[in-house]
Amino acid sequence: MGYLPKAGVGFELIEFRSNGRDVQGGIFSPDAKLFKASSTAVVLVHGVESYWYSAPTMFLGAYLAEAGYTVLGYNGVHSGDSFRTSEFDTAVSEAGDAVSFMASRGCDRIFLVGHSLGTPIVEYYQGDQPHPAVKALGVYGPHIDIPAVTRDSLLGPDLYESFASECRELIAAGKGDEIKLLPFREGRFIITSAKTFISYRDVKTSKANVEKMIGNINVPFLIVYDDGDNIQGKGIVTRRASIAGRIKANAVKSPQAEIVVIPSSPGNSPFQAHLFVNNERMVTNQTIDWLKSVGLPPAQRW
Repeated sequence: MGYLPKAGVGFELIEFRSNGRDVQGGIFSPDAKLFKASSTAVVLVHGVESYWYSAPTMFLGAYLAEAGYTVLGYNGVHSGDSFRTSEFDTAVSEAGDAVSFMASRGCDRIFLVGHSLGTPIVEYYQGDQPHPAVKALGVYGPHIDIPAVTRDSLLGPDLYESFASECRELIAAGKGDEIKLLPFREGRFIITSAKTFISYRDVKTSKANVEKMIGNINVPFLIVYDDGDNIQGKGIVTRRASIAGRIKANAVKSPQAEIVVIPSSPGNSPFQAHLFVNNERMVTNQTIDWLKSVGLPPAQRW
C-alpha cells in the first residue's frame, strides 16, 4: 500500500450499513502494546472515484494510528465506478453513518476529515445535522463550491452550459441514469450519469455549493492545502488558496478556523500536490499538532 508506519499499527476490515448498502472500509488502530485505550477517533472521507486505501486517506490512516489515533476510512458511494451513478445527498448521509458507526464503538470525540470531493460532503454534513461526537472538522485539498469550479475551471462557461443543459433534458425525459463523458482536460474524462452531474455540479440546484452550510459549523476547523494544488481544465485557474480563504471567511461560528499551507515538493504536478505526494509525513505532523491544540490529543502511551 506504500505507507509503512514506523511503529506497529493494528488494522481491521469492517462493514457498516448506509442507504441500504453495505459499505466496506478499514480501521487503523494504535499498537495496544504502546498506547492506552482512547475514545478519540478520526473518520476519513475520500475524493472523487478514489478509495480509502489511496492517498491521502491511506497515509493519514496509517500515520495517525502510529501516533495514537484510531482511524476509519471507507469506500464511499462516490468511490471508483460507483461514483458514476451516485448523488451528493447519499454521500452526505453515508458520512453521517460512518460517524455513527464509530460512535457506536465508543468513540465520543471524532475528527471528521474530507479530501477533495469529500470536503463539501463533510462540510455539508457538519453544517446540517451533525452527530454530537464530532468535535472538529478537517478539509484537505478543499472545495467550497463544486458547481462553480466545474463551470469556471474544469469546463469553461460555454461547454459547461451545453453539458448541463443536456443532462437536465435527459433527467426530464426519465433518462437520468444515462452515462456521459465529461471532458475536463485534454484527453481526460470523468464518466458520469446525467443525474450525478446535476447532483454534484449543477450551479442552479446542487447542494455541493456549501458556502452557506459552512456558516453553521461550530467546531474547530482545519483547512489544509499544498501551495502547488491549483485547479485548471478548459477554463480559468482557480487557486486553492482562494478556496481556503473563502472557507475560513465563511466559518463564522467556528471557534477556531486555521489554514495550513504545505510547501509543494519540487517537481510535483498540481495533481500530485493535491495528493500531498512526498509531503505525507509533514501533513500528518501538522494535523497532529493542530489536533493537540484543540484538545484532541492522541492516546496516551503506557
